[in-house]
Amino acid sequence: MLFRRYPLLLRGGWGLLSIMAALCLLVASCSLFETRDPEEPGTTTVPVFIQPDRPQDVIQNLQNAVRTMNLDNYRRCLESEAFSYQPSSVAQSGNPDLWQGWGFAEEEAYFNNMRAETEGLSGHELRLENRRFVQISADQEQFDADYRITVQHNRQGLPAVAEGVIRLIIVRDDSGNWAIESWSDAADGSDFTWSDFRAAFL
Repeated sequence: MLFRRYPLLLRGGWGLLSIMAALCLLVASCSLFETRDPEEPGTTTVPVFIQPDRPQDVIQNLQNAVRTMNLDNYRRCLESEAFSYQPSSVAQSGNPDLWQGWGFAEEEAYFNNMRAETEGLSGHELRLENRRFVQISADQEQFDADYRITVQHNRQGLPAVAEGVIRLIIVRDDSGNWAIESWSDAADGSDFTWSDFRAAFL
């Protein structure tokens, strides 16, 4: 019935049918429409940054910045005007002049140097356990945790893992964004802390 009503399909339609068949084969052989296998957790290098509307967002951004070794996002976790750092007591006694007036500029420089030493490497991670948030005021919170930071770097003779206890004072600015104002490090029995990473890469 169809071919009686539209005889062109019968006479000249074979060329059209051949073209359509070829297109179907092309699409079938193309992987454009295939679903991708999901990536393993932690393998992405996309520099994820969450709007820091809560102190918890700052912690997540800090972990993401370390995982991707992203300097811009690391800086955005810090209060640039008032940031201060207190090293572990062992690091302090070992090189007191290094830590004198450690602020945003020193923090930026160390992380940038460390990032350069990780070029082409992956597997960086910041693990935080025994997390504790304590509200100091409406615009200020204290964060304590046991940390284990892994940095896969090219520096010979330097450990890739540092452990200790972190204490952060996280503050909210006039626009409602939270950032780290002060950072304290403690060894808690560890032989190599985050302070040692800072000293090595500054």
